[in-house]
Amino acid sequence: MDRAIAGREKTAPGTITAHQPANHNQYGYSFCVNGKTYSGWDGSDKQAPRIGKIVVVYYDPDNPAMNALTSFAELEGQRAGPLLFMFLGIMGLVVFIAVRRRDTAA
Repeated sequence: MDRAIAGREKTAPGTITAHQPANHNQYGYSFCVNGKTYSGWDGSDKQAPRIGKIVVVYYDPDNPAMNALTSFAELEGQRAGPLLFMFLGIMGLVVFIAVRRRDTAA
């Protein structure tokens, strides 16, 4: 989904409205698109904005409720990492089971 949004994403200025360090360093923010106010929560690894700071918000112009403080193109790459790790783990388990079965059958 991030890849599809990345191709059409827009940006808008937003304002940091809250910070929850204990909740994975999440920042609350709000921004306006076509006169309507939207809000969101996102973790920020690259920046440490303070409440009231103006930030760039990336959003889906088809659905501004889908938004983030990080470009959707960057999010796509970040979210693929855990999937690759899970895939490699599952494949390792399959190989382990196959080797064990082969050894016990001999």
